[in-house]
Amino acid sequence: MRIRFFGTGTSHGVPVIGCRCPVCTSRDPRNKRNRTGVWLSDDGHSIALDVSVDFRQGALRHGMDRLDAALITHGHSDHIGGLDDLRIFAQVSGKATVLYGMPQTFAEIRERFAYAFAPPREYGGGTPQYDLRPADGPFSLPASGPSATGNWKVTPLPVLHGPEPILGYRVDDFAFITDVTEIPDSTIALLKGVKILALDCLRDKPHSTHLHFDKAVEYAQRIGAEKTYFIHMTHELEHVATEARLPPQIRLAYDGLELEI
Repeated sequence: MRIRFFGTGTSHGVPVIGCRCPVCTSRDPRNKRNRTGVWLSDDGHSIALDVSVDFRQGALRHGMDRLDAALITHGHSDHIGGLDDLRIFAQVSGKATVLYGMPQTFAEIRERFAYAFAPPREYGGGTPQYDLRPADGPFSLPASGPSATGNWKVTPLPVLHGPEPILGYRVDDFAFITDVTEIPDSTIALLKGVKILALDCLRDKPHSTHLHFDKAVEYAQRIGAEKTYFIHMTHELEHVATEARLPPQIRLAYDGLELEI
């Protein structure tokens, strides 16, 4: 499994518009953060985890040429704002793009992208086509292509984003949990044996709807992945200085980071 981080930033991205802080003006490319999203692939699978407004940039940077499905954590703008860019995959394949998520997430997608669910009309660039499937329990994603073999097991991970229930996802030995304040014990049990974890870490100070640094470290150590990478970071976390405060098994993800399991 190849893991590519399309974005690692919060809803504002980094640099933040109009900000001249040291992180926003940093020359270290690891401090430039598009909105959070990940691409998982192997010879027979291609899956997006969330589809931000910056999805297109990541897809072009990493050479994505097909997409089997997108796993959507929740319906906030920085996690679904790029869904219109998935229409190219339906146009090329002739099949609707499969989206997995919660009913509330689908309601927000239907409202935001109502034109994709309306009766067919003639639009210059075409409209996206979605196949909405509930992520209400573990499921398998079969490999595609004539020579592809094997299935990926996907396990939805219920978590809380402030008071709002949303999903993380485990795909085989990789797990993705963004925008979270509480990970229930039952979800932590689903993470046993995970090798790589991408985990929300907004900033140093506590926040009402995200993990802050100390709490993110606490959860990372409790889950015990072989390697944890923090995501969804604001401009308050400078890459080098923040990593210096972390144990070696916890690092900061950055845009363009590529890993393999």
